[in-house]
Amino acid sequence: MFLAPVLFVFIPIIASLVVYLFKHKLASYILFAAQIALFVLFALYIQALETNPELSLIVFGGWDEMFAISFYNDRLSLIFIGLTIFMWTILMMYTFKTNQRENKFLFFLMFLQGIFLGLIQTNDLFNLFVFLELMTVLITILISYKKTGPSFRAGIYYLLLNTVGAMFFLIGIIMIYYVYGTINIQYLIQNIDLHSDENLIKLAFVMMMSGISIKAAFFPLFTWLPKAHGVAQTSISALLSGLAVKGALYMFIRIYLEMFSKANYNMSEFFFYLGATTAIVGVTFALTQKDLKQVLAYHTVSQIGIMVMGVSSVSDLSYVGGLMHIMNHALFKSLLFLGAGLVIYGYQTKKIYEIRGVFKSMPWTSILLIIGMLSISGAPLFNGFVSKTLVKYDFKGDLLKMVLFTIINIGTVTSFIKFSQILYGPKVDVMKRKDALQILSMTILGIGCIAIGIFYIPFGEFVFGKDLSYVKIFDIRQWIDYITYVMAGMILYRYVIQRDFKPLRLIREWTITFENANYMFILYMVFISFFMFFR
Repeated sequence: MFLAPVLFVFIPIIASLVVYLFKHKLASYILFAAQIALFVLFALYIQALETNPELSLIVFGGWDEMFAISFYNDRLSLIFIGLTIFMWTILMMYTFKTNQRENKFLFFLMFLQGIFLGLIQTNDLFNLFVFLELMTVLITILISYKKTGPSFRAGIYYLLLNTVGAMFFLIGIIMIYYVYGTINIQYLIQNIDLHSDENLIKLAFVMMMSGISIKAAFFPLFTWLPKAHGVAQTSISALLSGLAVKGALYMFIRIYLEMFSKANYNMSEFFFYLGATTAIVGVTFALTQKDLKQVLAYHTVSQIGIMVMGVSSVSDLSYVGGLMHIMNHALFKSLLFLGAGLVIYGYQTKKIYEIRGVFKSMPWTSILLIIGMLSISGAPLFNGFVSKTLVKYDFKGDLLKMVLFTIINIGTVTSFIKFSQILYGPKVDVMKRKDALQILSMTILGIGCIAIGIFYIPFGEFVFGKDLSYVKIFDIRQWIDYITYVMAGMILYRYVIQRDFKPLRLIREWTITFENANYMFILYMVFISFFMFFR
């Protein structure tokens, strides 16, 4: 088990090479063998850690661990490893039949899994940067894989903007190394306070957090995300939304919450309101969209804001809620994207107002979409309700924060009332893929949304080691709150969204060039610097 962290990285990479080199369709089945091997290895590794905790650290090359390349796993990284293996298996099931002969696509997709597993295990900042850049290149290729004009433009936009963020992240690493003489994350977590008052370290914080903010699609740096979602294959959209941006949130937790928070940089309020702003802006843009995938893309931005509101909290339960929402979002947003992919294929359009009668035409897909919509909107008995209830634990006595959270919830409900209009209407003849794996993958996600929503207490104890009995799914007040959100959402949809007033059209048609995106990035850095140095 000592080499398990290394195997997590190399099993999917070796499987991807086999698929690429042996271009027969039967060779692609090795991808499922690799996923099974990862599941078994993960289970054995967790069991071994219980009796032998020193297996959590592996140092390469025989060097001192302060300077050597090393991997380190704790509860946080293990949660992300388990989520990564599960979600990649689901997405591989969904896309397998469609892309079985596309050996290059499967190569890039599987190789990306190995790189992502390296990102969440590495114990030094420079290798974190290396894995981050490799992910950027691979995701760019996958976004552009259709080789159309829009896909190339979205891919290049993603590549350039995220490369700018990575460059500033690297500059921050150099500053850290200059002062501390090491980039070992665990050492810095324990000793960051030694020089935290130096302006160079404060500047390093600004640089690194600005780079992470682009990767995580915080406001106002989220513009690459809807562009990428709009043109990528459905499975890649689900991957970007369900997992790829979560790598940046993992970095946010590691770099800010675990490392720089020890330097007494009290930025919890800043990041809470940044998360709230991101959520409100995301849901506002989602409400104006007429494209199924764009609605879901902007809701990824909105849900990222909720996650940041949770994990930036000083309350343990709210932090767990934010972390749990990262996992829950991977389930219900991937379910929504995959279901939308089948609908778009069946109707040969992405326009919401051109799609009707999905419930009668595609009944099982419709049921799974309803599960996803109830989950993301925070309905009791579904997983989104549990994590959202935990997120708001810390600010239940703060009127402003509760108002902001309520606005976000009403906006989310309204948006999916609009989304649900595709279900109504008479049955129509649609194109259907006879792919049992696609339906099975979506069904597993739907079951996960319900299972976590009902059995969240044992789930919380097993995954997070926390008692989540604070959440009461049968509390009448919670049901009244949700019904109130739905009623407010129906009124908002009927009298505002459906009428498509000019301000809504202006928001929908708003675009930003790469040049302006960089200006916004500079303004973001100035703002966070002002808050850091002069507050």
